Amino acid sequence: MYGIIFFVIIVSLAISGYSMAPWVPTRKKDIKRVTDIVILQDGEKFLEVGAGDARISAAIARKYPNNSIVGIEMAFPIYFMALIRKYISGPKNMKLKLANAFKEDFGNYHAIYVFGMPDKMQKKIVPKFLKEAKSGAKLYSYVFSIPEEWRENTMSYGEENEAKIHVLEKI
Repeated sequence: MYGIIFFVIIVSLAISGYSMAPWVPTRKKDIKRVTDIVILQDGEKFLEVGAGDARISAAIARKYPNNSIVGIEMAFPIYFMALIRKYISGPKNMKLKLANAFKEDFGNYHAIYVFGMPDKMQKKIVPKFLKEAKSGAKLYSYVFSIPEEWRENTMSYGEENEAKIHVLEKI
């Protein structure tokens, strides 16, 4: 029985790691930086792709209580940790989904936050964002830069010794 549970956990983590990135949480000291950079107007929606333990979703939801905040995670064990976080201290305006973010319509969101590997950003996330997002929507990439061909619409934030936060705005 324990072998089956262990197998399901490992397979779940492997699939999500291969799909986007292995789970590495955003550093606590960078959460405030992210919430300072992400700016939402009342009613705008925020999506965290690969939400992990939902640290960013929870912080954004606390900052913007009148906005809809969605975190999507596809690895069940990590999603379960996020549910516990939401149950204990999660804001009411934060929703968590156990789903594949590549099946989510990015056109429903004004701001999308991603901590994904560069190859996935280039091949999957940025093209999906540019295809589906509405004009003025922003894609926030933690640590990994936006691929070269889209840098003209990109701003980067962070000092030399800090993890960069890159923002691509759809024109």
